[in-house]
Amino acid sequence: MTTRDEAGRDAARLIESAHEGKSSDAVGANTPASVGRSSFASRVAREGLGTGAVLLALENRATPTVSLRGSLRAGSYFEPREKPGLARLTAEMLVRGTRRRTKLELAGDLERAGAELEFSTDPFAVNVAARCLGEDLPALVSTLAEALREPAFPADELEKLKQQQLAAIRERQSSTRHRAYERLTQLTYEPASPFYTHAAERLVESINAATVADLRDFYERRYGGRSLVAAVVGDLKTEDVGRQFRESFSGFAGPDSVEIEVADPERREGTRREVVTVRGKANVDVLLGSAAPLRRDAADYYAAALANSALGESTLSSRLGLQVRDREGLTYGIASRFRAPTLAAGPWYIAVSVNPLNVERAISSSLAVLRDYVENGVGEEELADEKSAAIGAFKVSLSTNAGLAEALWNAEFYRLGADYVDRYPRLIESVTREEVNAAVRKYFRPDHLTVVIAGDYEPRTAGAQPVA
Repeated sequence: MTTRDEAGRDAARLIESAHEGKSSDAVGANTPASVGRSSFASRVAREGLGTGAVLLALENRATPTVSLRGSLRAGSYFEPREKPGLARLTAEMLVRGTRRRTKLELAGDLERAGAELEFSTDPFAVNVAARCLGEDLPALVSTLAEALREPAFPADELEKLKQQQLAAIRERQSSTRHRAYERLTQLTYEPASPFYTHAAERLVESINAATVADLRDFYERRYGGRSLVAAVVGDLKTEDVGRQFRESFSGFAGPDSVEIEVADPERREGTRREVVTVRGKANVDVLLGSAAPLRRDAADYYAAALANSALGESTLSSRLGLQVRDREGLTYGIASRFRAPTLAAGPWYIAVSVNPLNVERAISSSLAVLRDYVENGVGEEELADEKSAAIGAFKVSLSTNAGLAEALWNAEFYRLGADYVDRYPRLIESVTREEVNAAVRKYFRPDHLTVVIAGDYEPRTAGAQPVA
């Protein structure tokens, strides 16, 4: 019942085209003729549960298991600004005891059934991931409802969780990648932004001060079925699942409003640079980034995803990887990312790990690749390869119950349409080179980046002059 890494979950949700290889690594490249049409939409049962909650169920008898993906809107965006970390504390306490069962009883019952139930948070949602055998689905749904509707928030478990989170915060402070990202967001966003990463000292102070009363208050104000979305796929009968959810979540309404309003930050002009000193580290992590006005519902979302994929989604085969890693040998790892373009626009950045003596060369090389990309755009064959890889990766993700549940959840949460899973290949195939190049120019601005260098690094002794 351990909580999954939230950054990894964010990455899996945000850009469906994430991949390490291109079409050459696949069994066969996707082409306009091979994209075809599927019919998932006709097989998915969608049901409103009366409170605003939505259930999506898909029978898939290929294996005797069931996977569930779900969420409700109670992430860090909704926590009081003066209490950072409260949303995560609340979510992680859900499986640490209910009014009916203790933490050990919950864990024991799930383990005996071979089931898993995990909660995690992101800026906007509490996320649910669960799996079990088909025959144990009623018990899993009942346990999920019990955790969401009847948390006990035992004081002794809260103290244990706080100590665990404090230890994790201190451990992250030794990570050069985390320290670079932390500072990048602080230089890019205001403290009230859901994408602002609070300093370790502030988080430690807030978590130390959190009480059971704080968690109960946040729970009472923010938890409820009004924003609940659940996708269940596997060895099941849709009518049985619908009945189980209706019975388990009847009357679970929650707050009147779960709307999210986040204004994009003003785009900063010029380049800034800052060094975060982390002593005793062999490598340095460098982030070159900015706020990117890309949301999940943007008209150019797929064009932007493909644009970034060609630039740096894969260390092994993207432009950045081929130049900075393969030709110049400056790094083992370099990538570019849109981080969290969901209900609001998160940052975009290039991340590279490098020897301290090669920091300036790596920055200069990365900027040269980026400037060339902005000036000349994506090539026709390059774009065809990215499309094929994106479609192929998406199809592969649908080969498991968990992947199918994730895709159905994604379509419902972002209001992409019941036939999103069917349409995705055609959405990717329809993106034009002109649209991708427009996205390149819009989102990638090499002369207006914030550069954060984190590690045991002194610019005056690194053997090269700083690059603006």
